[in-house]
Amino acid sequence: MPSPDVELIPATAADADLLAAMHTESWRQTYAGLLPDAYLSREAPDERRAAWRARMLDGADGPLEVTLARVGGQPAGFACLAPQAEPAHGIYLDNLHVLPAFHGHGLGKLLLAHCAQRVATGWPDRPLFLYVLEGNAQAREFYRRLGGTESESFEDEFPGAEGQVSIRRVTWPDVGALRTRLVPRQP
Repeated sequence: MPSPDVELIPATAADADLLAAMHTESWRQTYAGLLPDAYLSREAPDERRAAWRARMLDGADGPLEVTLARVGGQPAGFACLAPQAEPAHGIYLDNLHVLPAFHGHGLGKLLLAHCAQRVATGWPDRPLFLYVLEGNAQAREFYRRLGGTESESFEDEFPGAEGQVSIRRVTWPDVGALRTRLVPRQP
């Protein structure tokens, strides 16, 4: 369970470079061996910075709800909802990242619970979904334990992949059931 010094706050345009740095660090840890090392070490920082500046400063990719997690005042992770990205599938959880130093403390669950709450109140009766790399076994297991339903694997473009990679869509049709799994029961 997260410690009481965790805060979830809306990210602002001023956080664009911070989001990019956290995104890059998360990818370096998570996608080592899944994406080319040269991309992760040399290209990802500039590519992620350009992407997050475009999103946060210029409104690229439509309206977003980005939540920044801080632990003891230190940036620890973030989540990004893109509600209009793919309406046929539901509300898109475009990013869910926790920095490696904060793994194992429930921060990913806290961010996911926050996103589920936002979907439940902002878009009632809409499913929540995300995409995960086929080779990201740890994330796929995390989502399965939380009741996420995986699609069949399919090929898609991914930054730095030098072509297409195998991904899956993970969907929670019942966001209320997801919240129940994530929010600890009161004694």
